[in-house]
Amino acid sequence: MLFCWTRFGTEAGQSLEQILRRKEEERSANDGVFLWGIGNAVGPGMEELVRRCNAPEVLFSPIAGKARKVDVAPDSVVAWTSGETNDGRQFPLPTRSLVTSRQSTSSASASHYALICFSREPLVLRVPFGSLTFSSLRNLLSGSRVGASQVTAVVARDRESPIEGRVYEVALRAHLVHPYFIRLRQPVVLSSCSSAAGWAGAVDSAWSRRAQQSLTQALQGGGT
Repeated sequence: MLFCWTRFGTEAGQSLEQILRRKEEERSANDGVFLWGIGNAVGPGMEELVRRCNAPEVLFSPIAGKARKVDVAPDSVVAWTSGETNDGRQFPLPTRSLVTSRQSTSSASASHYALICFSREPLVLRVPFGSLTFSSLRNLLSGSRVGASQVTAVVARDRESPIEGRVYEVALRAHLVHPYFIRLRQPVVLSSCSSAAGWAGAVDSAWSRRAQQSLTQALQGGGT
């Protein structure tokens, strides 16, 4: 079994529940398409996955353990405004999508990426789709075990591997659609809310503005 696997949790000041609510609104507005931001590059592995699978998928598992302080209360949060495919072509982000990430003052030039996902079903946590034993996952290209720091990886599942170690539930799954994986460009720093909402409120505010702008553009252009 070959697939892309990513672990998710609190990020850029937003809780897991807040992120899922926003991504579901994005999916609904984009006729099933949503962008899922990730912190590590998986381009070569993604190319191999697409070459070997007619309908590549991404499986999502909640991160085990307590959220890190840097994710709960980051120095700053940015919204990414453009993208680039694995072969260097410009990829305009869908008008009804918003990808954010934390930005540390010590690593302002850090890279960020996104998976291009599609789901006909709402993005809600329900009965798990199954589970994955961490030790059974191998990086698709190298065959090596997935490292603890690999939050996102393109993997092959070794069903003959001994069932031992940490087990992750599969909470969500989606199809990957062209161009499957992009590098994000041109980050814009968001203004933090002065209220208790903090960065979570700043991201919600940015999403509300983007959604409203998209709706206005659609109405002016006669679209839906």
